[in-house]
Amino acid sequence: MKKIKGWGTALAWLTVTMLAISGCSSNSSSTNTPSVDPASTSKTSGDSESGNPDISKYRKLKVYTVGNFPQNDSKEVIAEINKYLKEKINAEIDFQGLPWSTWSEKMALAYQSGEQVDLTFAPNWADFANNVSKGAFLPLDDLLAQYGQGITETLDPRFLDGGKVDDKIYAIPTNKEIGESHTIMFRKDLVDKYGFDVNSINTLEDLEPWLQTIKDKEPGIAPIWLSGSGSDTLGYFDKTRPSVEENFRYELVAGAPAGIVLDTKTDKMIISSMESDMAIYRMRLYSDWFKKGYINQDAATTKTSAEDALKAGKTWMKFGSDKPDSDKEDSIATGIELVKLKGNDPEISTASVSNSMMAIGRTSIDPERTMMLLNLLHTDKKLINLIDFGVENRQYVKVEGKDNFIKLPDGVATRTDTGWAPGIEWMFGNQTLTYLWEGESADKWEKFKAYNEKSHKVKSFGFNFNTVPVKTEVSVVSNIIKEYRPLLETGSLDADKVLAEYNGKLQANGIENIRAEVQKQYDEWKTKQK
Repeated sequence: MKKIKGWGTALAWLTVTMLAISGCSSNSSSTNTPSVDPASTSKTSGDSESGNPDISKYRKLKVYTVGNFPQNDSKEVIAEINKYLKEKINAEIDFQGLPWSTWSEKMALAYQSGEQVDLTFAPNWADFANNVSKGAFLPLDDLLAQYGQGITETLDPRFLDGGKVDDKIYAIPTNKEIGESHTIMFRKDLVDKYGFDVNSINTLEDLEPWLQTIKDKEPGIAPIWLSGSGSDTLGYFDKTRPSVEENFRYELVAGAPAGIVLDTKTDKMIISSMESDMAIYRMRLYSDWFKKGYINQDAATTKTSAEDALKAGKTWMKFGSDKPDSDKEDSIATGIELVKLKGNDPEISTASVSNSMMAIGRTSIDPERTMMLLNLLHTDKKLINLIDFGVENRQYVKVEGKDNFIKLPDGVATRTDTGWAPGIEWMFGNQTLTYLWEGESADKWEKFKAYNEKSHKVKSFGFNFNTVPVKTEVSVVSNIIKEYRPLLETGSLDADKVLAEYNGKLQANGIENIRAEVQKQYDEWKTKQK
């Protein structure tokens, strides 16, 4: 009964999302009309010849993002941000911090309804290319050249490839680690209690004795916590034995539905759930671990993230991105001392440079002022620390004698207790301008530079699929993927049975047309690289 109820919940959510997305697609010409015409409300040319844009008219810019929202001190923190922005660019923000559970659905409705969207979080993994094809975002090349000089001066130029579609920039990536690698974090107290050696783990299968120990000896704790978010958690940290043997043979394709990947040995696009033995093996592993009780039984439907489950004592580990000092960052964020397992070496892909980006909405009331705001987020240390960490002496205090280090105020146990800990440091502007928490390495940002330098490019770096020629098929197939991934990637149902049903629906709804179009565009892109 529990699973039937979960299916109903998932399908209800899916139906709302599909309606929102299909409505956005089919009515884009009639309903995406901006509530205010940008051209009639923004005049920045008055003093442009001198290089000083006209900001005499006050603006209220609507900024959308996602994170651990709501936050208790939002009103106070946003008031401080607005006081500062009013002085800098005669603007304030109407900050729309959305929770992870409703973000994608609400943004689809916002883009469809034509409501004001000035600045919005727009990573590639959240229908970025699809939204570009629907006209949700403005092209930014001219705005960047005129009002974003600070961005181009500070951002590694390789990042800008991540926000391009058809050679036009539609989003600005966050300045952070440019490569991508993954890790697993474990509670240090339990690692020590059972004498686990983190350095002994080379594959996911090596974890099984640990998972069995936690299951047997730590009642109330799920050995692995997964939530049906459509994110392939184990694929994210894919170190199954077949994947190690294949040595990263398959690459995700930026902009394409998640089911299509590049087989780098053949240079052909394949459908992972039909043609990748590695992906099929991983889905069967999920199913096997679910049956053994290693995965939380409500994994397909729960809205509780692994991080929240960790904080609540419901699990002891979580999968995540790796980077220098990531274990220290996560320990500070959760209030739990964590140790990490080393993942793969960092790789630069179109996906890695575009996994955190900000776009300017087509319905922005003032794109020029919004680009000025984005430029400040990449260059203004006070602003970026206000957004990320809140107000000095309220959410944090400076460490005496160390101007760039901060700590929690006396009597406050965790960042969550400060009233502002949305976990958005990796989303906004220039992360290397942020303060360091007490306990982090003084040379953390130098380590980032070294990490970025040693990252190597994958084969398809720079390629970004344009969905326009097959946007109808992409919309339908993307929704099928969203429907089935939580079931396949949590192991909640028999893998082979669900795979057969899933693949049948993909075939019936145009996955082959999408594959052919991705292959065509990729082949054309390759010829231009020589």
